[in-house]
Amino acid sequence: MAGLLVGALSPLAKAQSGFVITGSEGVPVLSYRLDFRGIRGRLDRYRLKIPPQDVAVAEVQISADRNFDAVIDPQNVRLEVEGKPVELAEVYWDEEFRSLEVVARQPIAAGQEIRLVLSNVRNPSAAGIYRVEARVRGTEPNPLFRKVGNWLITIDDPERLTF
Repeated sequence: MAGLLVGALSPLAKAQSGFVITGSEGVPVLSYRLDFRGIRGRLDRYRLKIPPQDVAVAEVQISADRNFDAVIDPQNVRLEVEGKPVELAEVYWDEEFRSLEVVARQPIAAGQEIRLVLSNVRNPSAAGIYRVEARVRGTEPNPLFRKVGNWLITIDDPERLTF
């Protein structure tokens, strides 16, 4: 009887293993890629996707909580649209407030996917999942920042990785 019960619950247990993080209600989780596997304390390149917006985008801002102690090199930040770099007017990294502001020289047309590429990033010192918020500022009169979504960036511990 016990074997039958375990056998019957086994597929359910397998289907329920792990967990899923979906972000805050109504806030989409955005796609990203770390080129060098996201190992804590190591250098990496972040490729952060921003979905097409319904307005032209003049500025992209990202912010993270204070536990995200990554170090971003503002000299190695770029925006891409359809794989082509966008000329930047200004890049400002505020280490104290964990905020990055990237201003395009010319607005990015509405309806295009944007990729924010951060090279030479020193990953956070602790493994974990970090929430990084994305906002954009449009070009309309009196523009306000609009929340686009969150990246849930996973940083791994090299001692826990298996090959």
